[in-house]
Amino acid sequence: MFVTGHGPFPSYLLRFNLRTHDNCSCGEKGDPIHYATKCPFTLSCHFQTPTVSLKLQWLKNIPTNNFSRTRLRLLMRFICDENNLIVENNN
Repeated sequence: MFVTGHGPFPSYLLRFNLRTHDNCSCGEKGDPIHYATKCPFTLSCHFQTPTVSLKLQWLKNIPTNNFSRTRLRLLMRFICDENNLIVENNN
């Protein structure tokens, strides 16, 4: 879900008109990279922000690293369980 951007992310839900905006509760765009690197609600699960030129390689490498996969699972579980906290409700 994280690598493809499918799932409980506001940026994904907006594409299917399931939300009226794509904002996280912190005010930034709610896409997977935001939650993994910048969102104050997911601070304990943060990864180092990739450079623009290495973003694709970074996304490819995360699933192959055991430690990264574990952190990613925790992040996704938090996003799914606490969706009402991290998704701005401006419907």
